[in-house]
Amino acid sequence: MRVKLNGKWWNLRFVPQLRDYGDMVDPGKASGRRIRIWTWQADEELLDTIVHEALHCIEPDWTEEKVTEAAKELARLLWRLGYRRQPD
Repeated sequence: MRVKLNGKWWNLRFVPQLRDYGDMVDPGKASGRRIRIWTWQADEELLDTIVHEALHCIEPDWTEEKVTEAAKELARLLWRLGYRRQPD
């Protein structure tokens, strides 16, 4: 899936194996920008990971601590509002 974040296009993929919950790579070229999300997470944790990696793309200068805290707050809000991933 292609998504636009901070004016840049990213390839977003859900993958069955990953060393971490998610990661992102921005080599500077549109064709190489990618976000990967590990599929085997609880639904609420999955939402947190998606928001976390999106924030890295939107605010690349933020520290990991700041991204983590902001992602947790936004994911908690979205979860309480009823946002859930729809089956493919």
